[in-house]
Amino acid sequence: MTRTRAKVLLIAYACRPGESSERKVGWHWARLIQRHHDVTVLTRESHRPYIEAWIAAGHEEGPFPQFVFYDLPELVARFKRGERGLYLYYAVWTYFAVRRCRLMNRDGRWDLTHFLTFGTLLWPQFGYRMNTPYLLGPVGGGERIPLALRRAFGPAGQARIVTRRLVQKLMAVNPVFLANLGRADRIFVRTAETLDMIPTRYHPKTQLLLETAIGPEMGPPEPPQRNQAVLRIVSVGRLITSKFNPLMLEAFASFKSHWNGPFEVTIIGDGPERTRLETLRDELGLTEVTFVGKKSSDEVQAALRASDIYFSTTMKEAGTWAFFEAIANHLPVVCLKVNGPDMIVGDGCGIKVAPTSHAAARDGLAQGLLRLAEDADLRRRLAANALDHVETHFTWERIARTIDQAYADLLDRPDRPRPKVRSSKAATKP
Repeated sequence: MTRTRAKVLLIAYACRPGESSERKVGWHWARLIQRHHDVTVLTRESHRPYIEAWIAAGHEEGPFPQFVFYDLPELVARFKRGERGLYLYYAVWTYFAVRRCRLMNRDGRWDLTHFLTFGTLLWPQFGYRMNTPYLLGPVGGGERIPLALRRAFGPAGQARIVTRRLVQKLMAVNPVFLANLGRADRIFVRTAETLDMIPTRYHPKTQLLLETAIGPEMGPPEPPQRNQAVLRIVSVGRLITSKFNPLMLEAFASFKSHWNGPFEVTIIGDGPERTRLETLRDELGLTEVTFVGKKSSDEVQAALRASDIYFSTTMKEAGTWAFFEAIANHLPVVCLKVNGPDMIVGDGCGIKVAPTSHAAARDGLAQGLLRLAEDADLRRRLAANALDHVETHFTWERIARTIDQAYADLLDRPDRPRPKVRSSKAATKP
């Protein structure tokens, strides 16, 4: 493929170095695309000090993307505190931030617009209003928590599961959702579940692509020696119900009743579910389970290298960083056969449990742990298979090639009509 260096406006509401989740996606993709293209990142003003300090400290080598920092006036921002008002703020931010960039692009500053974060189709955003060719994704939103696992949630959580499914059904008549899909020249979706949510008339321009991948920096090239007397199990992530829930601890309790040897479980991360989970741990008598809170990247890597098994009950994620880091550190994975985990952990590359019921999931996860605990050769074999699988299908180089081709396809269409830009004196204020 002949590579054309495009001038790209990358819309990344979440973009901050040294972080995790969506912020890490925004930063990592900006750096990845910058290797072959001229990138300007449209992101929040609140990220500016972190980005500038990171660059000044020399944590990474340049060149770096350019940035357009934008936030709504404080009068609007004061209604957003944490997750309260986040959806509304995000929607309004994308509208006015894109409006500003439309005006900046009257002289053809950018060849195309690429919308990246927040990577969900369930939240309204207005990147499609840019006066350039438009690439959307990778985006999710179609991922669902299996109804069979609703017992892992309280009444409020179960109500959110039902509400999410209702919202997903109603997307077919959501005008902003349909405008995004219709206006996009190319769409990348994270999972097959999100593809199913998109009307079939848009499928010809839609492709599966996870937002995360494996990189050489994630783990050692060779498996560490793990001939230890105590079996060590680890899990990493934000402590929210869709990732860490009673099902996890119930599976550990079932495993403990069948496993005769010593074991330790380290749960790395923090979040609103921590108190509830620690209480349930104590009720189940799981003295082997320790919640250690949020740790630095180096501490997470050290914990992965010291462990024997990676365990997860995440239910609706797409490309989870923690899975790639665990696999890069040569760990076998026990998880649910859902959404992103099912893609990352290929068949024959780990133990995946189909969530046909709460009891079946609990017992299947416990049996998976027991199989790996009893068989060190199986642990090594599944870990090696998983690493080979992700290095074949989920690498940053593969993502870069896919994006390069998508950009080249868009730039080869100079006759594509552009929306008219209204003149305005208020380029920076709503």
